[in-house]
Amino acid sequence: MERPRMDDATKLLAQAAGLAATAARFPADVEEALASLARHKAALPRSSDPILEPTPAYRLARP
Repeated sequence: MERPRMDDATKLLAQAAGLAATAARFPADVEEALASLARHKAALPRSSDPILEPTPAYRLARP
């Protein structure tokens, strides 16, 4: 049985997440996990107003 080939972007994401070995053995599962992540990320509400963000912007105190 031939395994599906992943594109370069998927390979880079898997490698950055420390999943290179898993992606080599289970490419379809890794691609499905990345697709699920993209769907969840797209569903998050975004605001262009920084005041409405749930956490404040962190800054270092100026000397």
